[in-house]
Amino acid sequence: MNGASFSIGIDLGTTNCAMAFEALDGAAPSDEVFLIPQWESLTGVSEAQTLPSFLYLPTTHEAALVQGKGASPGGWLPGRFARKQAAETPGRVAHSAKSWLCHHAVDRTAPFLPWRSDEIPVDQRISPIQASALLLRCLRAGWDGKFSGKGPDLRFDQQAITVTVPASFDAVAQRLTLEAARDAGFPENVRLLEEPQAAFYYWLGNHPRPEELISRGTGSPHVLVVDIGGGTSDFSLFEVNPGSAGPHIKRVAVSDHLLLGGDNIDLALAHHVAPRLAVEALSGSQWNSLVARCRDLKERCLSDASGQVFPVSIAGRGSSLLGGTLAGQVERKEIESIVLDGFFPECATDAQPARTQGGLREWALPYAADSAITRYLADFLRGRPRVDAVLFNGGSLHPAALRQRLQQQIGRWQEGMAPQILENPEPGLAVARGAARFGGIVHRRAQRIEAGAARAIYLEVHQRAAAEGRAAAPTLVCILPRNAPSEEEFRVAEPGLELRLNRPVRFQPYHSTRHQDRAGSLVTWNDRDFHPLPPLQTTARFSGAADDRLPVYLTARMNELGLLQVACISAAPNVRASWPLEFNLRPHEPGGASRFDEGAGHPDPGVDNAWFEAARARLAAVFSRPLDRHDKLSAATLYKSLEQILRLPRADWNSVLIRSLWSTLFTCLSHRRISVEHEETWLILAGFLLRPGFGVEGDDARIDELWRIHEDGLAYRGKRVQLQLYILWRRVAGGLSRERQEAILVPELPRLHTQKNVPAELVRLAGALERIDVGTKEALVDRFLQTARELAAAKQYGAPYLTALGTLLNRAPLYAEADAVVPPVRVQQAFEAFDDLDWSQTELLEMQTLFLRAARIVNDPAIDVPKGLREKIASKLERSGVAPSRLTRLRTFVPTAGADRASLFGESLPPGLSLKGGSD
Repeated sequence: MNGASFSIGIDLGTTNCAMAFEALDGAAPSDEVFLIPQWESLTGVSEAQTLPSFLYLPTTHEAALVQGKGASPGGWLPGRFARKQAAETPGRVAHSAKSWLCHHAVDRTAPFLPWRSDEIPVDQRISPIQASALLLRCLRAGWDGKFSGKGPDLRFDQQAITVTVPASFDAVAQRLTLEAARDAGFPENVRLLEEPQAAFYYWLGNHPRPEELISRGTGSPHVLVVDIGGGTSDFSLFEVNPGSAGPHIKRVAVSDHLLLGGDNIDLALAHHVAPRLAVEALSGSQWNSLVARCRDLKERCLSDASGQVFPVSIAGRGSSLLGGTLAGQVERKEIESIVLDGFFPECATDAQPARTQGGLREWALPYAADSAITRYLADFLRGRPRVDAVLFNGGSLHPAALRQRLQQQIGRWQEGMAPQILENPEPGLAVARGAARFGGIVHRRAQRIEAGAARAIYLEVHQRAAAEGRAAAPTLVCILPRNAPSEEEFRVAEPGLELRLNRPVRFQPYHSTRHQDRAGSLVTWNDRDFHPLPPLQTTARFSGAADDRLPVYLTARMNELGLLQVACISAAPNVRASWPLEFNLRPHEPGGASRFDEGAGHPDPGVDNAWFEAARARLAAVFSRPLDRHDKLSAATLYKSLEQILRLPRADWNSVLIRSLWSTLFTCLSHRRISVEHEETWLILAGFLLRPGFGVEGDDARIDELWRIHEDGLAYRGKRVQLQLYILWRRVAGGLSRERQEAILVPELPRLHTQKNVPAELVRLAGALERIDVGTKEALVDRFLQTARELAAAKQYGAPYLTALGTLLNRAPLYAEADAVVPPVRVQQAFEAFDDLDWSQTELLEMQTLFLRAARIVNDPAIDVPKGLREKIASKLERSGVAPSRLTRLRTFVPTAGADRASLFGESLPPGLSLKGGSD
């Protein structure tokens, strides 16, 4: 901002935030750390150089104590008090928001923090963007509290502001960071800066002739910045060249995204300590409390050489003060072994990180597969220039032992030439200080570090059919090369590239740190080099075109603020128009996670257009006229008629076809009132055409259309139509919000809990509604266990109850988030209810599927069934004839695949629609 008085630098950290500022009045640059006001307790506020990135939601009584005293919107209290409460009442503390921002498998605009809280209802939780915004708002309020009274020019929104992000943040995580800043009231021109660059800027500000300090002989010296914080590890390599007006510094390389840091060490310690607490399984809140205790334990051990044994205790489930405490202890040598051998082990120069999950998963975050930071560093440095100096940064590298371990390891990789360690006296503040200095450099138009786009961006393009019927790896086109300068526009005119008009289209983008590709280069995808981003999408609204397709070319650039901007530009000489492509940031919502694209892959219904139009006409005709005495309207006869018209069995109707047929069926909504047969057939077709309620672009709008059935009510309330309505809601349950699922289920609960002869389809529906309240699910589990047990003892048909229990007790839901999973104790209750039965009997075969789902390992201590119980279930299943290969998921962690999720649906999915395997 031209009229700014200060450059403000903000380190929005996973564990701590910091803010520094530098005056822009022309005097010698000098930055200061801002002391951040924050809650120390419910009655006191203090100031500190860092703001812990924790947010606490007070109870009703506590909220009354802080009301009107500066609490954040919604009553959340950020900072030191919140961090303390993370150990005492973890269910009321939101944290790790920064890690969630780069997790593409969840909707980062959805309120689910604190993760798996037992204490805060869903309507009071916050999204990762909201949590980040609350932290940033606290910083803004702190500044204005000190400066705004001194004049309007000193208000926060009048300053030049730089927010730092990990160098490994992709384009989407960067965009979400800026969105959080806007939500916090920051000005529109906020800049983003990579954290390793910020730390290096701070060091450079204190050493104006860096090449003289780090020169190691001939050639340009190279500086490695290793930044390991609470949630991420970043490596950046810089080349330093002397110049008459000052050194010319170029960023040579940055590492891939690595969600690995101090949080993972805390988790490893918690896993190590948990067996010593004399309890078979910890509740979700107890586990969160143990992780918080281990975080404090790690910091005490690594920062203080005194003490050889450290006690650990958390609250038990008892009511007495002492009787309700779980306690254990851990020795210093154990902690040091976990940290050094587990996260910083010695390794060879050709070491590569493991690519299969190593078990350090928590809070459903996609942590790095390998916990060894040194192996990732070896992989990053392989083939790079020799490292002459290293700058360590980040709170996790406070202990000198860790910095020395890394220096020695790099030296061994370089045949004994250990790099010089550049002094960084404030690793927790260097990023904020460096960001403030960067703003001053931009203001003075001084020489900056030469650093373009950290990653190349690619789009998947249509591929020709693979030979011999085998699927070929996708072909990608590079639209933005790595190190692309900011504001330089790249144009890609791929032959035959067309845009479908007046309908949603999507492109699948990827990012990579590959450096050899230019804009327009065609490359073959592989899972090592290329990492998916959420789809880019647009709807090209245009009237008057002679065709529904328009030739286009693509443009891409990284703007001055650090945002990726991609657009489709008309290549038709008579059409001047462009359409920006925006990221779909809700991958679990309709269409977001699917590789299916209405503009590519399945561009049409898969049948001749004349047949397609004839099928639509047939649908409209059938529902628009009353029946005469000779008509026999049913779903079976209508399916048969449509199959004949389309020359295709309905099992092969693809996603475009069935959703397009829905648009015709919806226009017949009012005609279902003509007769019972009309309504029954309409409901059956609706369920078939909209199953499973998500997975195709625009499904959210289609479910909104379908919801009119609930609002208007059935025209015919007989049993046959009511049963079809139950089936319809079950088939599309994945597209129903929690509120809609509860609106369907709540009126039926008295019947489910009290009547004996409940319709089987209502029981199955109750099990399929994954988003309902966990307490409601547990009550259904109790009721269904009792009924299923009674039916099994009487050798009567009980499969619907077993099917419903299989989904109610499932550890890996089809579409809901993990906080919708019932506690593991319910699985134990089910096993005890059915253990004495013979699961190999024909009428009890569904029992096998039930427990294969209920005892599956998902690598979340709050969800997983205790090992002893899992082994009992696995042994029982094995004796019942279940193949050993199917029991693998009960004994080891196997990531959930799309096929696993599809099997939960209970019927085939439309061709062209796939279900992504969650965060795995």
